[in-house]
Amino acid sequence: MSEKKTIIHKPGEVIDFETVFVENPDIKGEPTKTGRVERVDYTTDVYEDGVTYPKYCNVYLPYCYDPADKTRKYNVLYYQHGNTCDPEIFAVPETRTMFDKLFDSGEIEPCIIVSTTYYFDVTKDVEERKRTGQVPAGDGSWPEIKANYYREVVESIIPAVELRYNTYLTENTPEAIKATRDHRAFSGYSRGSVATWSIFHNDFEYFRWYAPMSCHTTAGHRIREEYTAQEVMDYLQEPIRKHPELPFFIFASNGHPKDVAPMTEQMKYIPKGECFSYGTDPKQNNIFFALSDFTHTDLLVPYYYYNSLKVLFKA
Repeated sequence: MSEKKTIIHKPGEVIDFETVFVENPDIKGEPTKTGRVERVDYTTDVYEDGVTYPKYCNVYLPYCYDPADKTRKYNVLYYQHGNTCDPEIFAVPETRTMFDKLFDSGEIEPCIIVSTTYYFDVTKDVEERKRTGQVPAGDGSWPEIKANYYREVVESIIPAVELRYNTYLTENTPEAIKATRDHRAFSGYSRGSVATWSIFHNDFEYFRWYAPMSCHTTAGHRIREEYTAQEVMDYLQEPIRKHPELPFFIFASNGHPKDVAPMTEQMKYIPKGECFSYGTDPKQNNIFFALSDFTHTDLLVPYYYYNSLKVLFKA
């Protein structure tokens, strides 16, 4: 067991409330218990263009998952990758083992992790996708396509995944998906973090838990458009005010202060909104910010999960 590194930013250093991040080097080690990754194909027609798109996501099943054991249900964590990436990012053995190590010690309860994509076809225009990320996508970054990715998640991805595996969802209806929101989290890194804030705004009734990593909310605007702090607060507090009866928790994370500076700046004021309570106890609080000293790459996501999954699903 390697020595864990705890990174604590106290009031006045970076932001005016404390943030704590624990870096666990054992995530890079060799696991004693291994999970597996399965591909789930699905179609989606939510983009209001008359087209039905074939797509897929990758589903990580933890070491203890037994398809025959219908008595054990699993929470589901959705992961949306960043710009230029694809759902294969954690399917290859050298990175999949980082998920294995995440659950290996028993510190974190195993869950199903679903790697999704806002791109329409990750096998097409591969060089351009890997170079700039600017290929057809449904998250609002492609001007010719409506930003309906939040609908794809609820209407297409959730039923395809959760009705296939041992989860808490038993039927494909909006009411059933809403009823199981306590067992569902959405997370994303970089551009995927922008998507996570969008899911919070648009799909609040379907997800209780959120983990945006290394990027801020654009409050419904395109990433390079201007917006105000008030627009950010209105955007985030709107679904909470519409559904004051629904609990939620946002575990936001960022790299070192220069990683995605606008995210750190937003986290100076977002938790002070009237709808938020800062801290790590989901029974009393609903937002927390963990600030590491990492650079910017999706491959560090398991380290972020080592922190957030100690809070997510802990109702």
